[in-house]
Amino acid sequence: MALTVHEALKLDALKRFRLIAGMNGLDRKITRAGILDHEVGKQVSDTVQVGEFIFSNLLAIRDKPEMIVDFVKHLIDAQAACFAIKTIYFKEIPEDAIELAHKHRLPLFLFDETYVETLILEIDKAINIQNHEQHIKLIIDQISGCNLNEFRIRELAYEINRNFKKNFIVYFAREAEVDGENNTQLFNSSNLRQFLGESCSVISYRNGYLIIATYDNDEREYIKKASESSLRVSGLLDGKYRLGISEIQNDLGALGRAIDESKYAYDFASLHDMKQATFLNMGIYQVLIPIINDPWVYSFYKRMIDKLIYYDQDKGTDLLNTAIAYVESEGNIQATSKKLFQHTNTIRYRIRKINEILDSTRLKGMSYETLAVAIRLHLINSKLL
Repeated sequence: MALTVHEALKLDALKRFRLIAGMNGLDRKITRAGILDHEVGKQVSDTVQVGEFIFSNLLAIRDKPEMIVDFVKHLIDAQAACFAIKTIYFKEIPEDAIELAHKHRLPLFLFDETYVETLILEIDKAINIQNHEQHIKLIIDQISGCNLNEFRIRELAYEINRNFKKNFIVYFAREAEVDGENNTQLFNSSNLRQFLGESCSVISYRNGYLIIATYDNDEREYIKKASESSLRVSGLLDGKYRLGISEIQNDLGALGRAIDESKYAYDFASLHDMKQATFLNMGIYQVLIPIINDPWVYSFYKRMIDKLIYYDQDKGTDLLNTAIAYVESEGNIQATSKKLFQHTNTIRYRIRKINEILDSTRLKGMSYETLAVAIRLHLINSKLL
């Protein structure tokens, strides 16, 4: 994802910029930064590259304010990302130039004292950082969910961080929602990188953070305690974030699997409204969550769930919710009865009816297992997808 004008404005060097036109164009992507000194007329559109963040003091037309409109027009033709004018010769911009920039969604800024060279260096640095981060994300996508051999995965792991050690754990963290809204207080990822050290990586990924903590020490208890200590100091364990945690591994060739485990564990935590979950403690969900998008799996549970939905709609019953409560109660009639505030005989009747609708007599002793898997797949689909 390229650096946008809006993101560039968060840089310290640009914080005093004054936007005077083109607010609707702040989502424009910046490819580079450049200066225009003596160019006028068609020289402007011939010089400027698509997506360029242009700076100028308009020296070439300093005695001809009426030419600013023409200057802006050529920037629009060249598809510049935005235009920032240093107020040496012009403290104000003609209204027709402002209207033209606004019409074509070209962000137009005024700024005073900052050196243009400093601004360009800051923007180029931000672009390089974002390009690097995008490259890392592409590597993560390549490692995750792909059937690469372990040798290739190790190679790609060292492209992420050449200081990686072979013993590691992976966390996936994302802000937990409270009352339907995300928390506004974010942890400081730079601090976490500092606490973890150069042999670890914190990567902004899929609206959250992927944390790969690697160590020389191969003792599982050490890896668990050391990584948790860094996460705690950085604020990731204070309840504002939900975490998925992989199994501890001792070979970077397993990095792809560990990344997937952390994401599946996060999904499991979301499904059960937990602050954190470890892949190894997910039970049957270690199998169910990874296969949820398989078309055969979808067909399996959808066919069964639809039968219950159609029956409920036709008869005005509540069998699907009964089946959900029954499975969530591990097949315990008494627990299901308490959960639904219904008599145990009512629950027994409903379960018999469910089995009748699903024709469970043909399943040769696997009626509960089949129902349980179908219900759990349905819950994953309805709550996570």
